Amino acid sequence: MPHTSSYPETTRLLAAELIEKRYSHGLRSLLLMLLASLPMVLGLSLAQEIGHLQIIVITIALTLTGFGYWLLHRGHYQWTSYLLVYSLIGLSAAGMLAYGSARSALLLGFVGAVIAAGMMQGKKSLISAVVISALVLGLLSWVEQAGLLVKPDFEVDLRFWLVNVLLLTGIAGSVYTSRQVVLRALREQHAELRRREKAEDELRLSEDRFSRIFRNSPAAIIVQDLEAMTVLDVNPAFERLWGYSREESIGGTDAHLWNDLAARKAFQRQMAATGRAINLPLEGRRKDGSLISALLSTEIEGRGQGRIVVSTITDATAETQARLAARQSAELFSKAFDFSPIDMAITRVSDGTYLAVNAVEGRLNGYAAAELVGRRSVDTGGWRDKAERQKFIDTLRQQGRVEGLETQLRHKDGRLIDCRMWAVILEIGGEPCVLSSTINVTEQKRREALLIDIAKGLSGETGEAFFQSMVQHLGRAVEADLVMVGETTDGQSVSSLALLQNGVLQPNITYALAGTPCDMAVSQSDLCVYGNGLQQVFPQDQFLIDADYQAYAGVALRDADNTPIGIVNAFWRKPQSRSADRDALMQIFASRITAELVRLRRDREILRLNETLEQRINERTEQLRATNAELESFGYSVSHDLQSPLRSIEGFSVLLARRLKGRLSDEEQRLFDRIRLNVVRMHELINDLLALARVSKGKLVLEDVDLSVMAQQVVLQERQRDPRRPVQVTIQPGIRGRCDSKLARIILENLIGNAWKYSRQRSEATIEFGLLPAREGGRKMLFVRDNGAGFNMEYADSLFKPFHRLHHDTEFEGSGIGLATVHRILERHGGLIRGESSEGQGACFYFSFDPRVAAAAA
Repeated sequence: MPHTSSYPETTRLLAAELIEKRYSHGLRSLLLMLLASLPMVLGLSLAQEIGHLQIIVITIALTLTGFGYWLLHRGHYQWTSYLLVYSLIGLSAAGMLAYGSARSALLLGFVGAVIAAGMMQGKKSLISAVVISALVLGLLSWVEQAGLLVKPDFEVDLRFWLVNVLLLTGIAGSVYTSRQVVLRALREQHAELRRREKAEDELRLSEDRFSRIFRNSPAAIIVQDLEAMTVLDVNPAFERLWGYSREESIGGTDAHLWNDLAARKAFQRQMAATGRAINLPLEGRRKDGSLISALLSTEIEGRGQGRIVVSTITDATAETQARLAARQSAELFSKAFDFSPIDMAITRVSDGTYLAVNAVEGRLNGYAAAELVGRRSVDTGGWRDKAERQKFIDTLRQQGRVEGLETQLRHKDGRLIDCRMWAVILEIGGEPCVLSSTINVTEQKRREALLIDIAKGLSGETGEAFFQSMVQHLGRAVEADLVMVGETTDGQSVSSLALLQNGVLQPNITYALAGTPCDMAVSQSDLCVYGNGLQQVFPQDQFLIDADYQAYAGVALRDADNTPIGIVNAFWRKPQSRSADRDALMQIFASRITAELVRLRRDREILRLNETLEQRINERTEQLRATNAELESFGYSVSHDLQSPLRSIEGFSVLLARRLKGRLSDEEQRLFDRIRLNVVRMHELINDLLALARVSKGKLVLEDVDLSVMAQQVVLQERQRDPRRPVQVTIQPGIRGRCDSKLARIILENLIGNAWKYSRQRSEATIEFGLLPAREGGRKMLFVRDNGAGFNMEYADSLFKPFHRLHHDTEFEGSGIGLATVHRILERHGGLIRGESSEGQGACFYFSFDPRVAAAAA
C-alpha cells in the first residue's frame, strides 16, 4: 500500500520557492537600475557643488546598492531584501537631514521601503518597516519643528528631478513586479489545483484498480493491523483457500490459520526485524481441519500508528506433494540403482563419460565403480570402437529406448563378453544422459549353441542312425566318457541300440541289469545320479572296475503306461559334481529318445500286424457285404409286407364310412378322415422306404447323361402338377455327367421338388439349376438353388438322415426320406452333397458325381 506524506506543506514550500524566484528577478532589475542611475545623480551633485552631506548620502546609497547586488548574486535573497528595505529608510532619513526638511520628495523612499517589505518579506518585516518609518518621520518632523535642521533648499533643478524619477521608477517597478508575481502565482496555483484534481482522480482510479485486483486476485490476500495483528480484510481467494468467510475472518487474528504456533511466533519475529517475508513456507489448517502447504509473502505498509500488514498466500500443496513424490521417486531410483544385482550405469550422451555406476559385485567388465566414474566408456573398453557406440546412440535417439540389444563389451583383461543391454535417455541437470542396464549372456549363448547342436541331433534321423546320433550329441553335451542308449528285453537285461565310448561308436552289447547302476535307474521314476564312488556302491559290476568309471547318470525310458522300455546311461572316469544343466540335458535327450523308441516298437508291431491285415480285411469285407444284403432284404421285405395290412385298413375304413354315411357326428367324421389321411401318409412312407431300399440295391449303369434336359423334364412335371403357380426357373444348358440316369433323375426330382415345395409361399418364386465355374477338390459341383423358406444351418447335420425334417408337417408336407435317398445315391456314385441356407432367404444344395469311385462301387 502507498506511504502517506504532507502534501499541503510541500505545496506551500514549493509555492514560496517559486515566489522567491520571481521577486529575485524584480529585485535584481531594481538594483541594476539604481547602479546605473546613482552614479549620474552623484555626478550632477558634484558638478553643482552641493553640500558634502548629500554627496556622502548618495555615495553610501551607491555602495549599499552594489553590496546588495553582490549578496543577491550569491543567492542571499532575504539579506538583500532586508538591506534594501532598511537602506531605503536610512538613506531617506539621511537625505531629509541633508536637505533640511521632512517635507521633501525623499518621503517616497519611506513609501518604497514599506512597499518592498510588504512584497518581499513577511508580515513582521512589513510592520517593522512601517513602525520604523513612522518613528523616523516623527523624529525628523520634531527636529525640523525645533529648528535643529539646516535651512532647506527649495531650489528645483535637474538633480531634484532625477532623484524623484528614481524613486517613482523604483516604486513603479516594485508595484509591477508584485503584480506579475501575484498573477503568476495565481496561474501556478490554478495549474497546481488542476494537477491535484488529476492526481486525486488517478488516486481514486488506482484505489479502484487495487480493490479489483484485491477482490479478483487468484492468490489469497489478508490485510492485518500491525500492532494487534487483527484481520482488517480478506479477499475471496482467501475464503476459498481456507474455508473461512470474510465475516468470520474480519476482527479476529490469524492464529487459528497456523498449524504450528511456534512457526507463527518465528514469523512475527522476522517481521519485526526485517519488515517483510518472501515465500516463507507455511503449514496451515483449513476450517475443515485439513492441512495445507502454502508460501507466505508479507510486507508492512504505511507510516506511523496506522501501519498495516499485507500478506499474499499461495497454495503450494500440489507443489509440495509433487516435490515429496519426486523425492520419494529419486530415493526409490537411488535404492534400485545402488542395490540392483544388474550392472547399471549413467553416462553422458555427448561423450559417454560415466556419471554414476552402481556397486554390483562382479561387474561384467571387470572394473570397480570408482575406476569408471569420470572416464569415458570408449576408453574403458565399454565399446569395441566409437562407431559402434555412435550407432547405439543414434538408435537410442530415434526410438527413445533400446531393449534387449545384443552386443559385445570388452572386459578389463581384453576379452569380449556377450551381453544384453537395456537403455533409455533421461535428462540430468538439463543434459541428456543414458541410463543403461547390462547383463552377461556369455553362458546363455554357450547354452544356446549347445541346444542348437542338440536340436540338430534330435531331428532328421530315424531308426539306428537316430540313436547313434543321440549318443554322439549327448556325449559332447555332458562331456561323458561313455554314453549308451539301450532297450529292455525281458525286464532283466538291456540290449544297446547305440554305444559311444571315448568319442567312438562301439558295437551293440547286451548286459544283465542286476547289480549295476542301470538297474537302479530303471527302478526310479526320475534321474539316477552317482557323482563319486561308483565302484564302491556296485562292487559286483566288473565293467565299472575294468573301465575305472567313478560317476554315473541314467534315466529310464518309459512308455505311456509308465512301463520301462529302455535306458539312457552316461559314465565318467572322474568324479562329477551335481549340475542342473547336465540333469536337464539328460532329461531332454531321454524324452526325445523315448519318443523314438516308442515309435520304433510300434513300427515293429505295425509290421507284424500288416502281415495278417489283408486276410482280416477280406474276411471283414465279406461279413459287411452279407450284413448289408440282409439289412436291405429285410427293409424291402418289411416295407412290402406292410402294404397288405395297410390296404386292408384303408378298404375297411372306406367301407365303414359308406355304411355309416349320414349317421356320423362331426367328431366321428373327423376321426374317420384322420384314419384315411394317416393311411395315405403310411403309404407314402412305405413307398419312400422302398425307394430308399431300391437305390441301395442293384448295379449302377454309368452313362453320359444330359442333366440339363433331365432337369427341364422334372420342372415340366412339376408345372403339370401345379399349373396355376408362377415359378421362374433357370436351367443352365449343356450340363452333362457320367452317372446312372435312373438314379440321377431321382436326385433331380427330390432336389427340384423340394425347391418347388419350399418356395410356394413366395409371390415371385425362383429356382435355378447350374454348374459352378470352379472345381472343388477336382470335382464338378452342380447346384439347385431357390428363394424359399430356407433352414437353420445349426441343424444342417440332420438334413440327410432318414425321417429327420426341419419343418413341421403343418408348414410343408413330406416324409424326410427324400434327401436321405439323394445322399445314398450320391454315395453309391462316390459323390457328395451339402446344403447352405439362411432362414427366410432360400437354400442351395451343391452335389457332384465321381465316376472313378462309382466304377469301384459298382
